Amino acid sequence: MKRRFVRISVILLLLVGLPLIGWRAFLAIVINKKLADIRAAGLPTNGEELNRWYPAVPDNQNAALVLTQAFALLKTINTSSDKRSEVVWKLKDKFPRRADLLTPEQVDLIRWHVETNFPAMTKAREALKLPASRYPVDYKRLFSTELPHLAHLANLAYLNQCKSALEILDGRNGVVPEDIETILALAHSLDSEPCLISAVVRSHMTRMAIATLEMRVNSGSMNPAEIATVKDAFTLMHATNIPARALIGERAMTIPYFRMSRAEAYRINPPKDEEDSRKNSPWPYNGPAILRLIGYYELDFGSYLIGMNKGIAALSNAPPDNLRAGGYFARIGEESTKRRRSLSGHFLSLYASVAQRENEGVARQRLALAALAVESFRNESSRLPETLEELTPKYFQQIPEDPFTGMELKYRRMDKGYITYSVGSDLEDNNGLEKADKKESDDRQSYDITFTVER
Repeated sequence: MKRRFVRISVILLLLVGLPLIGWRAFLAIVINKKLADIRAAGLPTNGEELNRWYPAVPDNQNAALVLTQAFALLKTINTSSDKRSEVVWKLKDKFPRRADLLTPEQVDLIRWHVETNFPAMTKAREALKLPASRYPVDYKRLFSTELPHLAHLANLAYLNQCKSALEILDGRNGVVPEDIETILALAHSLDSEPCLISAVVRSHMTRMAIATLEMRVNSGSMNPAEIATVKDAFTLMHATNIPARALIGERAMTIPYFRMSRAEAYRINPPKDEEDSRKNSPWPYNGPAILRLIGYYELDFGSYLIGMNKGIAALSNAPPDNLRAGGYFARIGEESTKRRRSLSGHFLSLYASVAQRENEGVARQRLALAALAVESFRNESSRLPETLEELTPKYFQQIPEDPFTGMELKYRRMDKGYITYSVGSDLEDNNGLEKADKKESDDRQSYDITFTVER
């Protein structure tokens, strides 16, 4: 009986065990080859390598180190303990296009906000005179890496936007370009930071700078020196491959989780409650042992690497070709989810909107530069151009392209002023309809990305 049992065990091992071992070996070879290819390209595959890939900067040239001193001086920032802080913070996302639309109460609030934080703003401007930035973060903690500087940078950008509104109301329009320059420099300090949330914050601050420029242009004419200052600042912001760099960093922070033990994971981020940490967790270290045994997570790992490699390559293309990355990430993420490859499906789907968000930022920058060209034309001709063609080749070599279509940006004269716009991600030309007025569109949802001057 014992011999029979041994024979059956040997047969089962041959029938099941050897194919499983071969399958696992095959997966390991394929995945290790892809990881080797990433490293051979000089790109990171874990937090330690990501730390080295994030360019080092000598301390005496590092603006980020001085900016941390500015952060320590910030007051009245987004705190529910002070009602004034709470109200002034809520105004951030609804800041008006014209400073004179602020109520007297709002003006008093932002004046208090700026005056209270003036030492922090002064220290930040001192920091931004240095040529490079590398924030003191350690990516060995992967997705548990703390990035407190992001909120502080956004706060400083908002303070400069508030300061600009006060300068316009106080009749000091000519100082506003310096504030715009500062906001863009704060955003520029994140150019090399290799994670998606940093790219999002960078884009958010750039949008603040554009909104501040829109407020300035609506307040009165800009002289040539002001226009040159702002144009140079926006030109410096044309860094390439920011989204692709961010996803290279995201990939490096995700890869270790596929083969990480629970002990390693808990060293990085100790759970408060082990049972709660395991509930609905997509991470392999919290998954059933049988799935690890049969190579389910290795298969998921391979799907993730293939998807990311192709998606990052597509995202590296210039607009509008980079938009194909969005469709690819959405499609491959959905396929992975249907095949129950939970982790790859989750992350690949998450990145489907990256290209769209990037192109929205590109569109706003190009609209701002187009508006500066219009204002230069108006200064010299004492009138507005009828079309953007009148601005070539003197004010720009060619009309900037809409990053969503590859065609020229739109321009429309109004009874008072003008509007330049991109048709946006829906590719529908709504004649310059703004997001706030989207209910006026045929489908009550469409709108354009606009830069509007009402003077």
